[in-house]
Order: sequence, then C-alpha cells, then structure tokens
Amino acid sequence: MKKILGFSLTSMLLLNSAIVSAVPSNTNLINPSNKEFKQVKIVEKFNKKSRKSGKEFKIHLNKANGNPNFIIGDLAENSVNTSKDAEKFMTENKDVFKLETGGFVNKDTQSDKLGMKHYKNKLVVDGIPVYGSEVVVHTTANGNVYGLSGNVTSEVPYKNWNKQFKLNSDKAIKIAENSLNIKGKNIEYTAKPKAEPYIYNKDGSWIPVYHVTMQFLSPFPANMKVFVNASNGTIVDSKNLVKTSATTGTGVGLYGIRNINLDLINNQYYMRDLTKNTTIETYTANYGSSLPGTVVNDADNKFDSSSQFDAVDVHYNSGAVYDFYKNNFNINSFDNRGTTIKSTVLYRDPRYPNEPFDNAFWNGSQMVYGDCSGTYFDHIGSALDVVGHEFTHAITDRTANLEYEYQSGALNESFSDVFGYFIEGENNDWLMGEDCYTPNTPNDALRSLADPTLYGQPAHMDNYRNLPNTQQGDWGGVHINSGIPNKAFYLAATSINDNSKLQQVYYRALTLYLTQYSQFIDAKNALVQAANDLYPGTTIAQKISDAFAQVGIGQASSASDTYESNNTLSTAYGPLSSGTSYKSYIYSPTDIDYFYFNTSRTGTITVSLTNLPKDYDVYLLNSSGRIVARSTRSSTSNETIYYSARTTGKFYVKIVGYGGAYSQSGAYSLNVNYPR
Repeated sequence: MKKILGFSLTSMLLLNSAIVSAVPSNTNLINPSNKEFKQVKIVEKFNKKSRKSGKEFKIHLNKANGNPNFIIGDLAENSVNTSKDAEKFMTENKDVFKLETGGFVNKDTQSDKLGMKHYKNKLVVDGIPVYGSEVVVHTTANGNVYGLSGNVTSEVPYKNWNKQFKLNSDKAIKIAENSLNIKGKNIEYTAKPKAEPYIYNKDGSWIPVYHVTMQFLSPFPANMKVFVNASNGTIVDSKNLVKTSATTGTGVGLYGIRNINLDLINNQYYMRDLTKNTTIETYTANYGSSLPGTVVNDADNKFDSSSQFDAVDVHYNSGAVYDFYKNNFNINSFDNRGTTIKSTVLYRDPRYPNEPFDNAFWNGSQMVYGDCSGTYFDHIGSALDVVGHEFTHAITDRTANLEYEYQSGALNESFSDVFGYFIEGENNDWLMGEDCYTPNTPNDALRSLADPTLYGQPAHMDNYRNLPNTQQGDWGGVHINSGIPNKAFYLAATSINDNSKLQQVYYRALTLYLTQYSQFIDAKNALVQAANDLYPGTTIAQKISDAFAQVGIGQASSASDTYESNNTLSTAYGPLSSGTSYKSYIYSPTDIDYFYFNTSRTGTITVSLTNLPKDYDVYLLNSSGRIVARSTRSSTSNETIYYSARTTGKFYVKIVGYGGAYSQSGAYSLNVNYPR
C-alpha cells in the first residue's frame, strides 16, 4: 500500500498572499501569536471539512494584514439558509480574520439565478460599523457555505465607540454643507442627504465619523462624500466623486432617425418612456444648470429640431441600456427596484455658465450630459457606450460599491468601460470614445482596451501609477490605472471569444463577489470564481486567470494544462467521448483533474491512464461522487480500471499525483471506453 506523504504550508499561509491549497497538520512547526494560532485553527477546520467532502480548498491572503480576502471550499458544518445563520457562521469563524474586537452583522442578502445566496456582512464594533470592512458569505442552493470574499481589518481598538458620537446626524449634514464654501447659494439636491455612523481609518488613526453623502447638481455638480468627525465636528475627508465619462464614447451627433417612446398629455408629447417596468425620463437644462430641468417635449411626435438632437439620442440610448441589463441579467433599473431613470442634456457647470460643458457624469442619482464644445467632445450622449458606462456606475454603487480611489476606484472605472463595450455590441471595436472625442481629429480615441499605452495608461502592474488620493491625482489614478484591468479584459475576451458568456461572468463578479475595497487581485479571484460557478468544465476560468497574470495580477496557470479549471467535481471537464484520447497535466502538487462522461447503457467501463511522467493514480466515481473503482499502481506504470456498470448515467474520472507527484512538461493520456 502506498504511504501518503504530507507537507506544511504554514509559513505561506501566514506570510504570503499566494494561493494556499493545503494547511499544516502540525502547528507546532512555528510559534505564531495567539490570534494567528486561532486563525490557523479555523483554516485547518475549513480545509479538513473540504477534504472530507472532496471539495477543493483555496485561500487567498491580503498582503497588507495577512487576513483572507477569498476562501473557497466546503466551509460550514451546518447549513446557512438565513441572514441569522450567516451572522452565526461569521461569529463562529471570526478568528479567521484575527479579530480581537467586534463581530459581523448581515446587511444584505442576494439570490442568484443558480439558486445560490450571498450574504453581505459588515464588521461592527460596539454597534458601529467599520468603514470598508465587509465579508460576503456565499452558499449553494442547499445552504452549504462554499466561499467567503471581502476585506476585513482586525486592528480596530476596543472602546465605547457609541459614546464618541457627540453630534447627531442632522448636525453632521449641516457641517458637511457648510464645508462646501458656497457662500449662501442654494443647494438643489437630487436625492435627500444622509449621514451614517462609522468607525473610519484616517492615516492609521481610528476615528468616529458620520459618512455624509450629498448629491446635487447646483451650485455645481457633485456626489459628495464627506467624513465628519462625530466627536468634534471637524472634516476628516471630503471628496466630490462625480463619475465623469471622460472614459467612453461612440457617437458624434444624431445617428439618423430613432424610434423613441413618448408620453402624450393634453396633446403635448413628452420624452417619457412608459413601456418598461420602470420610467425613463429625459430632461433639458437648456444650456443652464437647473436640474433635472424640463422634460423634453414637443407639440407633435416628431422631435426633429437641432436643439433636440442630444435628447433624442440620450433617450433612445437609455432605453437600449435598460434593455441590455434587463434582457441579460433580469434587473429592473440600476437598483433592481424600478427607480426612474433620469437624464439631463445640454447642461452647463454653474461655475462657468458661459463655457460649454465637455463631459457627462453620474452624480449618484441621475445622469447628466454637457452641451459640449464640439472641439473636445461633441454630442457626448449620442454615444451608446457613454450612457452604458454611466449607468454601470449606478449599478456598481448599489452592489459592490467600489470605493472611488486607488485600485478599487480603477476597478469601478474598468467595469464601466467593460460594460460600455458589451452594451455597444461591436466585438472588434476596442477603442473608447473614438466617435465623440475630438471630432475634428480622425482616428483618435480616449482609451484603448487593446493597447492602453496608446493613450497614456499602463497595461501592466510593472507600470502602475502611484498617484495621490486627490482630485488632481485622479483619486489615486482611477482613470489611469484602469488600463491594467482593461487590458486583462481584452486578453480574456479575445481568448474566450464568447462575449455572451463573458458578460455574465463580469456581472456576477461585480454584483456578488466584489466588495467596497476590492483590489485588482480580488477582481481576478472573483471573475475566476464566477466563471467556475456559471461554466464549470470549460476553460473560461483558466483563460481569465491567465489574462490577469499576463498584466501582472496573480499567478499564471499553464496554457498547456488543458481543461482547467477542472479541480473539483463541480468543475469537471466533459462529457468525454468514448474511445477518444485526452492529454493533460498534473501541473502542481495540489492539482487534481476531474472529467465526466454519461452512459446510456449498462456494461463494462474501461479507464486507461497511460504515458505517465510520474506516479499518478486514477479513480472512477459514480454520479454522487463516491469512488467505485481505482487503479493505484506504483511508479509510472500504466493505470487501468475495468468496471461493470449496472446503472446508467453520469460517472467521474479523478486523476491525482501520488504524494504530490506532478510534471509541467510530461502530459498523461486518458482514454475512456463506455457503453453507448
């Protein structure tokens, strides 16, 4: 009988950010601190449970604090079917995040089309949430916890945080308003301002704050995020995070005649689309700054004057973007609650009333399109991917809520670019903004997904731009460093060559796996997991992983390691054709290859594993994953299974290297013959 070999990856778990596929059986090999010891024990428990059920176990660590930001496996002893169950699971396993204070409270639950549920939990200390610390518990349809994703800080000191809040929320909002220095000008809100209490980290210091959000379009366009010290009323941070579309564009002027949906009231026609499950309204600011302005209207149903060109295209494009998200992801408006979609055209910044406004933006509650100079931009709202880009910002705000700074902000921009590309629907057009950007200069663009360096963006982490977190620094380079994940997307898209599947992967990753402070590596992990969820047994996950590795994000899998990712039963490659040879690799000490096939008749199944570069073993499993036959000969001897099947249906083949044996240069050959 073969002797099972073991190995320890304790130091990798505690010190590195690499994928960990095994954990130590002997924790005395190191002398970790108490909280690190507790963390290892939880990871050991997760790994043991995963091994017992035959599930692949992986853990990714945050380089900065050693906490996990993505865990995949079979993680819970008991099923999780409610938000209270999710909170209990997080409480029982909070040591995996090395927490000394606080616990988790469920804030949101989403169900997806696969029947899975996703419970978003925030870290709370003394009843106050910690800003940006959140974890999503991912469960299968039957309540098994198969994953955790998010970012958690474990350094919040314990104190009576409630007593630190000397101000109430109304006072915090007034302080935030006064900080704008608008000198008596009225604020025309597009959404009611709100103030939420948080524990916030500012340059290493933990501060009780109110997070005040203010969305308005006068006296200047703004989506303000102001952090007010709840103890003394000082401003801790303040950002105007209006997300502009200096990122995308596909049109110049009016593209011929559009069929648009209108509202007829007292013999007057209004740009109000009532044919959807929501309402789409298009307004004009008429070269001013009053918002939302006036609903575009006409005495007849022919909106053909030059002053209506922008409104016609924006109205039409808004309907097209709504239809894209509704038809592909079954969401109703940007919040999936049917909230009215409002757009305003011919807008000018009130600070510069005599100058054309060359931009478009989402301000947190509606979309706004400038009148444009005709030099820098022209008819910016006529471009479908501009509208798609801004609408995607709205979806991001209400799902992942990617913080608009540094890498999370660059992901925010990149996902809007990606969906602008999807919505535009021109598969080979990788340029962003080429039609509405500098219309008098042919063949230029604002950005290129295929080659970001053409327009001053990095395309690899080696050239990542470390910029200040200020407006002048583009909030840490959100529009600049987005070129890196954009390039990864291009590489994945051209390798996979199936945008219908890829857009499903990107949407699932954005809305279910990413969290507020997700980094580039988190996006890669989220996309790989989403691909495995949706398209198990295909190469989509591997190609996404390789695309990100090519731009310096994460490690590459081997392009020659065919049929990946097929490391679990749920991601098994197949169905195999009877009598056909399949060549692949056991590419690492923890690599396992699963395949499946379907029989329609009973009889003898023959599994042959030949051309072995190392000592590999092969197993035959039934449809429930139970081993029914095996071949475990020593050395590089061919492995053969003969099995008399008395039932029809699905069978699995499992191939594993004995004692961690693997080869990156020698391919094995698998051949299965079964009754047909």
